[in-house]
Amino acid sequence: MSTRAVEVVLIAKPWRGGLADYVFRALDDLLPGRVVWLTSYPRGAAQWLGYRIDRAGWRRARVRELAGLNYRAALFINHRPEFEVLDPDERHVLWLTDAPAPGPGTLRPYARVFVSDPGYAAAVRAAAGPERYAGELAFAMHPAVHRPLSGPARGLCTVANRDPKRDAHLQAFFAAGLRPWVYGNYFLRHPLALRRPGRFRPRVAPARLAAVYARHAVSLNVHARVVREGTNMRSFECAGCGIAQLIEYRPGLERQFEPGVEVEIYREPAEGAERARALLADPRRARALAQRAARRACAEHTYHRRVRHALAGLVPALDTAATAAGRPRGAVR
Repeated sequence: MSTRAVEVVLIAKPWRGGLADYVFRALDDLLPGRVVWLTSYPRGAAQWLGYRIDRAGWRRARVRELAGLNYRAALFINHRPEFEVLDPDERHVLWLTDAPAPGPGTLRPYARVFVSDPGYAAAVRAAAGPERYAGELAFAMHPAVHRPLSGPARGLCTVANRDPKRDAHLQAFFAAGLRPWVYGNYFLRHPLALRRPGRFRPRVAPARLAAVYARHAVSLNVHARVVREGTNMRSFECAGCGIAQLIEYRPGLERQFEPGVEVEIYREPAEGAERARALLADPRRARALAQRAARRACAEHTYHRRVRHALAGLVPALDTAATAAGRPRGAVR
């Protein structure tokens, strides 16, 4: 079988939220034209048709495609059962997100296993073994996408999908008279949106995030129930976009941003409403928080830094590559 030589293979689902796209862009910035994205879920009409006709066969074909590539490293974002047939390989790196609950033996193909949320570390360490568990790999931002834009910044906003915990927090903020603008799948699909149609907007495409944040003064980030420690993608994206943040506290958040200095935090909805009101009334402090968070994100929290850490020692060119902020040039398959 002929093989195609590449530096890195990314195996990931094409999420609407943009995670795989950001990682692919960062890899291709560092290794132009030497990265392949092998999607683990259909992308485009042709893939969807094949998937609908024979899902198991489509997934087996992904494994065969991987076998047809000569690569230095393969970065998997989340585990799929079809990859359990792979032999253990020092080149295979797994990054688990989305409340992972791996079963015994399922992680044997991977030499390094990271988690985005250390609250799930015990289960992942037990499944991977202490020698292969590699620790936390937090989310990040991509400077070409998450960048400050000028705009008539006003009011409180949140970009979020529906979650019962968020429902309660949003209800409390509305009851306190704060009336945040809410972007996401609450739009036309939730009683909160139906009662306050003027404050809810459709889902935002990743490429439009910076423009949305430029219209608002403060971003509210209520974590979904599945987040146990650290923070979600939104905190890093907002930091890159230069908007002041009010974040519902999760243990370990301070590893990423300094509370009270780079971001404002709260623990209960009533406290959050009070702090949101104070931030909105003090634009100077809000701008200072945003500026400090943006500097921290650009220095420490880019996807370029994350992929270098995850693949350290596997791809010599990646260890020494200079970062560029261009668009992806590698193949998406």
